[in-house]
Amino acid sequence: MHPSTPSATVCSASARLAMANPAIILTTLGIVMMSCYGLLTWPGWPRGRPWGRSETVDERLHRVTDRSVLPICEISGVAGMSVGILHRGKVIFRENLGLRKAGGDVAPDSTTIYNIGSLTKAFSAVALTNLLDEHPNITLDTPVDEILPDYVPRDERLRSQVSLGDFLSHCSGLLGDMSYAVQGQFECLLPKSQLLPTVSRLPTMAPLRREWSYNNWGYAIAGAVIEKLSGESYATFLEKSVLRPLGLEHTTSQPNFGPDDNFADAHISLCNATALPISRRYFFKDTFFEPAGGIYSSVNDMMKWAKAVLSADRASSQGPLRHIPALISNQIPLDQPSREFRFYGMGWIRTQLPGVVGLQGDNPEFIPIEELPILGSGAPAMTIYYHQGSAPGYYSALFLFPETESAIVVLTNSIPLNDAADWIAQTYISALFDFPNPADYVALAKESRNQKVADFDQIQLTLNKTRRHHQGEVPRLPLASYAGSYANDGDDFLVDIRQHPQINTSLLLRFQGKETQAYELRHLRGDAFEWGLTCEESAQHARLPILDPKYYEVHFEFESNAPDGGQSPTSLTWAAITGVIPDGLRMHRLSRAESENKSGKTKHGKQAPLN
Repeated sequence: MHPSTPSATVCSASARLAMANPAIILTTLGIVMMSCYGLLTWPGWPRGRPWGRSETVDERLHRVTDRSVLPICEISGVAGMSVGILHRGKVIFRENLGLRKAGGDVAPDSTTIYNIGSLTKAFSAVALTNLLDEHPNITLDTPVDEILPDYVPRDERLRSQVSLGDFLSHCSGLLGDMSYAVQGQFECLLPKSQLLPTVSRLPTMAPLRREWSYNNWGYAIAGAVIEKLSGESYATFLEKSVLRPLGLEHTTSQPNFGPDDNFADAHISLCNATALPISRRYFFKDTFFEPAGGIYSSVNDMMKWAKAVLSADRASSQGPLRHIPALISNQIPLDQPSREFRFYGMGWIRTQLPGVVGLQGDNPEFIPIEELPILGSGAPAMTIYYHQGSAPGYYSALFLFPETESAIVVLTNSIPLNDAADWIAQTYISALFDFPNPADYVALAKESRNQKVADFDQIQLTLNKTRRHHQGEVPRLPLASYAGSYANDGDDFLVDIRQHPQINTSLLLRFQGKETQAYELRHLRGDAFEWGLTCEESAQHARLPILDPKYYEVHFEFESNAPDGGQSPTSLTWAAITGVIPDGLRMHRLSRAESENKSGKTKHGKQAPLN
């Protein structure tokens, strides 16, 4: 400190004053003490002096809860949130915000049960590798069709090639789109019996083992292998091989919660960030996607899981997590060529800080990867394992730091306007380690929310622009000519087209012929129609949002050599996604007899979804 400051002048004079008139000594000492206290608390004093008070970890975590996490929840439309933080092997922080159900008065706590979405995949990978110990002739390199003969890949190059490990690490090269199985109202639209035929027909999008491409179907296959080799249901084997040995008493893939149970109900956010409650439905239960995203758990149980994973990674184990080092090991880069230390294992992403994280979630859809925050900027290098989860009505995140035995888990009960769980987790990570250059995650939450709202608006703008460009065009044929049932090439998924019962200028589209899956189909141009949804309409249909306008276009196709001379469509295409399925999914029109047969099966439940 410069000696010319007032505090320094008073303190340096203390020795002279002590030898002066004794009558003023006590007064002088009081002045000196007050001045030196001012010195110690002066705003310009360098932070971190040994005698100065620094902020504790607990104080930092509570501060960011109030200043950042609460605003992120409000901005993003999160109904309720629970977080747990492990550090140096001990749980040091728990926080719960919001409500278990919007409009209610009960807050979540650390035992509240949430769906954890794709955090399930790490559990499934553990269960499968444990089971393979009992089958020495089968490994992660074994081709899947040797285990499940009914899996016959359409791409002949994959036969006797694509392995269990390929599916667990998302490098099969197969299309991951789930349009045939998942639409609105959180219903799984295909029965379990259709898993292998459906995966067999998935088109190849990239060479085997050359690119990482997220694919939930692969973990559905893993579940089928577990059931075949164990002779038990996925849930039963998971319970006895993983959950029970680890003491995870409040974790299950077979939820059955009553109204008085400590359960976080699902929500979806409207564009004004209002959390809209969704009628309780356990989307994954008893479906082939249960091993991909069907586990429900609490923060307390997830802290036990995180601690056990870190322990198994640090030292060899003979317990249920004995294969953790292999499952977390690098299997394939997240991008090609790999510019950073970013790899996927089997149910885990492994990377290093400082660096960009959250790449498996939604936020990179709203903010370009080169503009995403660098977590840990300015701090020493750290290894990190993480995964994110999104499910109908829930978003979650789990980050592990092996070098400090730390973990952060975030569970939320909403489909928000961004990946709020990711932003919240990064906020707490920055506070836990006191990173010198933390990002402004509140601003990032606003930016990503605004982009998602803009993307929803763009759906309508794009479709209306196309309609204006083709102003005056009318359908080639009367609307009744387009009516009929259209099926995929496996004849297990239907798009039923009818005239709209209330709007005489529109058609009605129903997936699987179900009233719960009905959407107005409006004329766009020529023989193309559209069922584009606003943000509010998507939420009211309880959909995982798809933001590409082309997805909502339905193109009817005609063949001049058809029996009726081309007077009615012979097929339609829909669900195009730019850069993923640019040509969309093709559906062929069924004859009247075929249509009636399919309708009868659906009506009587032979094709009813198992949920």
